[in-house]
Amino acid sequence: MRARKYLRPMLRLSAFLAVSAAALGYLDYRAARASVVDHLLGIGSRMAPYLDDGRATEPPRQLRINGVHMYVATGHTDHPPGFVRKWYADRYAAKGDGLDDLTQQLRARGALPPSAPSLNQMAFGNDSKGGVAALDYGDKLTLAGLKERMKRFTDAGDLGAIGRLRYVYYEKTAKGGTRFLTAWTDEKFQLAHLLPTDNKDAEGADLEGVPRFPGTVRVLSAEERGMPQRVVVYDGAGSPETAELFYRARMTTLGWFEDDTFAALAKRQNKHALKFSNRDGHEVVIDLSTATDGRDLTVCVIQTR
Repeated sequence: MRARKYLRPMLRLSAFLAVSAAALGYLDYRAARASVVDHLLGIGSRMAPYLDDGRATEPPRQLRINGVHMYVATGHTDHPPGFVRKWYADRYAAKGDGLDDLTQQLRARGALPPSAPSLNQMAFGNDSKGGVAALDYGDKLTLAGLKERMKRFTDAGDLGAIGRLRYVYYEKTAKGGTRFLTAWTDEKFQLAHLLPTDNKDAEGADLEGVPRFPGTVRVLSAEERGMPQRVVVYDGAGSPETAELFYRARMTTLGWFEDDTFAALAKRQNKHALKFSNRDGHEVVIDLSTATDGRDLTVCVIQTR
């Protein structure tokens, strides 16, 4: 029961970060590469670059997601995705007195999903696209030590009480190699902030001058330190068609100018997406889609500059 209680937050966190990676992919890549990473403070113990070779991975960038500080770095390799997944799974597999035996026992009882390479991990996807999320315990841990850490996590809701999050999201390239995004945290990591519940807004803020579709709730607010790019995602009732009419009318009255060419291209691809700019030099893309439950609406607002 303790293991299942521990793995549920990991599964939710893996799904959340997969969505986050997809949303952040909308950001202007050239601008993101220009981030002044040399001035980042408090990076602490960063996640290992693939094969411990920093030449294939960019320097860390600091993000703020729903009020939680995280660090990310993208990279690429000619190796297939399966190599990347296995390397990170092996690198951050739980090691310690009794932990390996407990992993096998839980897997035999069905308490640990087959997709979890070890007690502290959760994996998803396939050989083309997917990810691995893990908690890095640091030093080798005894079962008694793990029990004490999990108690502190239950009491405070701070995932850092158990370990530091290590996450990799990978995709196969057209040439058979892999592009990947790594994300990690330091000591403090309030899971309740990252995964809001009770139909309340996630911590963060809406984009200035961009209205919210009525009845939606903010589920993601992400930004990179020192950069203008931001992402805000909302969920709520409605349809992409209705939301498109709303944004086209409201954005115009608020002084935004629509990019008709972008809208026409999105329409030809059977997508509901709009692009606006204003006299202050800001630019936003609004992507409207049906939520994963097939009924409600998801609104993704991306400020690209």
